[in-house]
Amino acid sequence: MKAPNSKLQVPKKSQAQQPTQGPSLRRAPSWPGIYQFGIWSFFGVWCLVFGISTLAADPQDPAAELASFQVADGFEVNLFASEQHGVVKPIQIRFDARGRLWVIGSTVYPQIEPGQAPNDKVLILEDTDGDGRCDRTTVFADGLMIPTGIELGNGGAYVGHGTELLFLLDTDGDEKADERRVVLRGFGTGDNHQNINSFLFGPGGELWFSQGLHIRSHVETPWGIVRLEQAGLWRLWPRRLKLDGFYGSEHEPQNPWGFVFTDWGEPIVLAGNNSSPIYPVPGLVLNHRDAAPPVIWKNGNGRKVSGGDIVGTAHFPDSWQGVLILGGYINNAVWALKISDDGAGFALEDLPPLIKSSSRSFRPVDVKFGPDGALYICDWYNPIIGHYQASFRHPDRDKKHGRIWRVTAKGRPLTQPPRLADSSVPELLDHLKSSDRWTRRFAKRALADQPTDQVTAALKEWTARPGCSERALIEALGVYQSHEVVATDLLARLCRAREPGARAYAAGVAGAWADRLPDPLALLRSLVADENARVRLQAVVACTCVPKAEAMEVAAIAADLPTDKFLNYALTQAVFALKPYWLPAFKVGKLNLENKSSRLGLLVRADGTSDTLQTVRDLLKSVRMDSAAREAYLRILVDTGDANDLAAILNLSDASLQARVLPALAADASVRDVRPAGDLTAALRPLIAGRNSELRAEALKLAGVWKLEVFRTDAENIARDGTASETVRRAAIEALAGLGGERSNAILTVLAAPEEAVSVRSAAIAALCGFDLESAAEFASRSLARLNNGAAFDEIFSSFLHRQGGAAALAVALARRPLPKLAAEAGLRLMNAGGRRNDQLARFLADAAGFKSEVKTVTSAEIAAFAVEVRAHGDARRGAEIFRRADLGCTACHTVNGQGGNVGPDLSALGTAQPVDFIIGAILDPQKEVKEGYMSVSVVTKDGEEFQGYQVRETRGELVLRDVLQNKEVRLRRETIKERKQHGSVMPSGLADTLTRAEFRDLVRFLSELGKPR
Repeated sequence: MKAPNSKLQVPKKSQAQQPTQGPSLRRAPSWPGIYQFGIWSFFGVWCLVFGISTLAADPQDPAAELASFQVADGFEVNLFASEQHGVVKPIQIRFDARGRLWVIGSTVYPQIEPGQAPNDKVLILEDTDGDGRCDRTTVFADGLMIPTGIELGNGGAYVGHGTELLFLLDTDGDEKADERRVVLRGFGTGDNHQNINSFLFGPGGELWFSQGLHIRSHVETPWGIVRLEQAGLWRLWPRRLKLDGFYGSEHEPQNPWGFVFTDWGEPIVLAGNNSSPIYPVPGLVLNHRDAAPPVIWKNGNGRKVSGGDIVGTAHFPDSWQGVLILGGYINNAVWALKISDDGAGFALEDLPPLIKSSSRSFRPVDVKFGPDGALYICDWYNPIIGHYQASFRHPDRDKKHGRIWRVTAKGRPLTQPPRLADSSVPELLDHLKSSDRWTRRFAKRALADQPTDQVTAALKEWTARPGCSERALIEALGVYQSHEVVATDLLARLCRAREPGARAYAAGVAGAWADRLPDPLALLRSLVADENARVRLQAVVACTCVPKAEAMEVAAIAADLPTDKFLNYALTQAVFALKPYWLPAFKVGKLNLENKSSRLGLLVRADGTSDTLQTVRDLLKSVRMDSAAREAYLRILVDTGDANDLAAILNLSDASLQARVLPALAADASVRDVRPAGDLTAALRPLIAGRNSELRAEALKLAGVWKLEVFRTDAENIARDGTASETVRRAAIEALAGLGGERSNAILTVLAAPEEAVSVRSAAIAALCGFDLESAAEFASRSLARLNNGAAFDEIFSSFLHRQGGAAALAVALARRPLPKLAAEAGLRLMNAGGRRNDQLARFLADAAGFKSEVKTVTSAEIAAFAVEVRAHGDARRGAEIFRRADLGCTACHTVNGQGGNVGPDLSALGTAQPVDFIIGAILDPQKEVKEGYMSVSVVTKDGEEFQGYQVRETRGELVLRDVLQNKEVRLRRETIKERKQHGSVMPSGLADTLTRAEFRDLVRFLSELGKPR
């Protein structure tokens, strides 16, 4: 159906089209203006008195709304289009490669009236003279009823229309749709503002859209019926009509309404209910288990948001680049959020809003950047939103107005977009290298509509050129995806990319192409063990696309490395989705988990059913299981088994195996309220009385953990027995600490005396820290003054750093007597390597070690000047010696050329990756730039213990950390945690305070040369 007068020529100089910076910035009137104002004010009052209201300002005039805006500094707003241009109740906006703005709107919403003929429209808005205002409107299609989504591609427009996904096409070039085709049907319409919506092509040419909480869709496709119940996300590959549904539950995002993609193609889904936006990748798994996804906007406070975009245009200031801007239609605002890396996922953080309005009718439901670099805001304009809170026929529902606002940066030139619609394929490919997000996106969309043979031939030559960045290659891979051409060589190349963003995207493509790749798991096997958490996440999700038991074997490798809330969610979904394939193999002992308890534990914990736990029990009865596998399976019973399982471990006949497993039983006792069935005294007595020192020690520790008073006398006698092995005596001391009480305190005080063996004395001092910090500190200061034992130094210092207030107590005690240089250096090394820096203790230890402590706080200008000094006079050879200095702890944390610790990032290529001034700043202020994947967590328990390290996993009942100070995994019951916070880098500030200027200069020179050819 074609509408008459479908092209509207509109006057352009209305007052509302003048830019505003908010009402506080209006120009004051001149004196003649004031005089005129007085006359007209008198006349206005006269009109009101006599009932003449024709001169009263119209509150629904765009100028009135514009005056209500509070605009962020440095920006201004003008009206691009309104109801004068045919824009009424706009819902979604999209640009095309020609720079025209397409708009869908609905005057039928929320409910068609009896006898009403629906006539909602798709409009094309154009600014033909480039002045930032619409001057031409074309009705592309009409006769629609509540269209809720639009995206442009394949020469036409995809439109969400009730139960149908439509494709509208102009076949004769008159800019009106004369062909209307149903692509798919069967989408639910239980609540029309939750119908399929927010259409957006992804970076691989896939069409994303979503549905809300009360929608139930059963869609017939060439691949079968696809179902999605309740709120979820849709992904359509248009060329194959391959439709996938994700999530589908009452959980977040309950009413998804918008997608954005980062520069590396990572999606963020916006939500228009009380839910937060989400990072959806962990749940992009078919056969999804119903579970709420991780929260990424902690301070969202239920704000409902929709239709966003990410700043990536030179027209906006540098400080705004990468910012997520989105419509806050409930709060009459346009929000700005910072996107930050958060482990494998993202975190959103509020920035000052771009626009806030005092108008109740300002309803920004979509925002999109245009080809000129300006931001365009789709304003639904209505004092009433939704249809639960007010009647369908409420008279205040607006059916006549709508606005498109345009935001520009003051004093900054607009961008000049290329003529993409007229560009050749090689020219379009070159535009994929643009720094402008709009240009890259629409060059890719234009390439998607070009003939496949031309595009793929050009791509092969273009990607082979030297100097093509990995980001440009990712764009090229997306073009291949949009043409459904499997580019195995390019994919393999990007799986080995240097940039983690490129590897993560490649992992996702390996999953999307899994049914067409010869061996997708061969590509994914290395990526699930990648150093970057987001790469591991994408690879785990990709494994779920391979319907084989081997896919679970590969995905489970990720459980060997630290996980977070995003990875845990993805791993749980992988276990659930792949269970039909891995469980049969697991039951017959054919699932190869390489005897890793981390992988086996993943299956048991994530599955959460009796299937896996009973299979573990059954397999343990098999005589074919080797010792390593048996140990791994027993450790799983320790973590997840019942009382009978734990009792079986106490009664193992293999003493060596039992000695290796009992420590896990002691660790488990601190986080689970499950004890072995039967008489614990009878089970432990023969172990404590036996001759096997390892078993005696572990049994004594269990007696303390389980607080079995019957063994107190045994522990006291063994602890004081000078003929017993030090291993067993130390275990008895640990048992006494666990039993607690005055008797334990008294014996520990005796054992902490200088007359005792060094290892016994240090163990007693460490145990005393849990009773009396001041007393323990006094014993420590006496011992440290006489010791010459590195292990004892470490144990004593660690025990105080491990306690809240311990470092301060030790500093006070150490100040009373001289401390040997060796002990002071050991203390500094532990503090620096473990991230537990106390300024008072650090200053004392630095003085005792003979280091001059000099606090280094410098400005950015001083850093730049020092960088020049480093390049001119720094000595990398001397810097290498300083890097290896024990007190700094650099080698304990960082690997250089295969040598050193793995607590912090590998520095082998630091000099090729970061400039000198960055290295200087990172040492002086480690918290300013924390490398992705190295954000630590600090925890304080209710009994005063302190832990700091990297989260390994978290469940409903426990938190598992790899504590940096102890260099081991620590399991903490969640109910015992008093305080928990994100700490940042474990590298302490003030690390360079013990260095002279020359030493610091040489250290930086050494670091800045790492990775460079010699």
